[in-house]
Amino acid sequence: MDNLKINQFGAGLSHFICLITLLGSCYGHAASAQGSPENKSQAVILQYHHVSTDTPPITSISPGDFQRHMDYLSENNFTILPLEQILNSLQNGEQLPEYTAAITFDDGYLSVYTEAFPVLKAKNWPFTIFVTTGLLESNEQLYSSWRQIREMAEAGATIANHTVSHPYFLERESGVSESEWLKSISDEITLAEDKILQETGQSHRLLAYPYGEYEPRIQALVEQLGYIGIAQHSGPINADSDFTALPRFPFSGIYVSMNTFPNKVKGLAFTLDNISPASPVTAEQSPSAELDFGGEIPRINQLSCFNNNDVIDVEILNAEEMRFQITTHIQNRSRRFRYNCTAPGDDGRYYWYSIPWVNPAIPE
Repeated sequence: MDNLKINQFGAGLSHFICLITLLGSCYGHAASAQGSPENKSQAVILQYHHVSTDTPPITSISPGDFQRHMDYLSENNFTILPLEQILNSLQNGEQLPEYTAAITFDDGYLSVYTEAFPVLKAKNWPFTIFVTTGLLESNEQLYSSWRQIREMAEAGATIANHTVSHPYFLERESGVSESEWLKSISDEITLAEDKILQETGQSHRLLAYPYGEYEPRIQALVEQLGYIGIAQHSGPINADSDFTALPRFPFSGIYVSMNTFPNKVKGLAFTLDNISPASPVTAEQSPSAELDFGGEIPRINQLSCFNNNDVIDVEILNAEEMRFQITTHIQNRSRRFRYNCTAPGDDGRYYWYSIPWVNPAIPE
């Protein structure tokens, strides 16, 4: 029953194999899930940077596409809540509405104030801006001013932490001890939080990792400092998510399409008992990972994983325990990359889980 290879293009065949060779085990998971709602308390976090056509496309969405995203949410009965309220509800075991989302922006760019803010204000929706405090007012053509940040805060925006200088947390110069390295990261976080409190009166202890980069020692530091860590890999969140590295769906560049937006924002959160390796840091171009799923997941036998847009291998290590190994022969030459895994749920929705990787040896 172990080490059964799934052909990603043969989901129907794998389902047949599951039913025949594993007798009732997979069927039992699917049948028991029918009586329990797949949308148990969960949410999605949307991530934006620039809302402009004059900024780098890789980190930008046009004002028109942003409007279309927001209109889709309002037309499809999404409940937009402050990020902190969503996180508190999940941690306290409280039920959220079926389609719940938080809207976030990184860096504090001027276009958030000029383009996004009027749209969100008209809808009376809360949102979060993760500000890089040392860059605000450094370039009035690029970044919002503190006056503009305060105006958005007074209208209901959450102002949260994106460090002072937006450093690469994983960069550690030769001769710098681990304690010195962690102290520099701590300073970036605490000094930014002090500045936010000074300028806006807010302090939420929500940290968005610069470039979405983190590793276990940084996660432990963030937790020790009393923060929730927010990353940049894709996926919904639930009470079992890692609150030191929560996923968000990034919407910029090629990822703004309305062809894929609905599937993402209506995504379902996987529950994992374990992921190995625990650290996203790798020196390999084709790392492998092991995922141990928990809870009741219908059609987990149809799990598919992708490296960028390429289908990669999924191997069943133990079907009854829902334990899988993810491998690829694709050579990833960028500093950051990810494996996105999905499985079909009910009502045309999909479960999502993203495995982030970062190779600090590759400069940007």
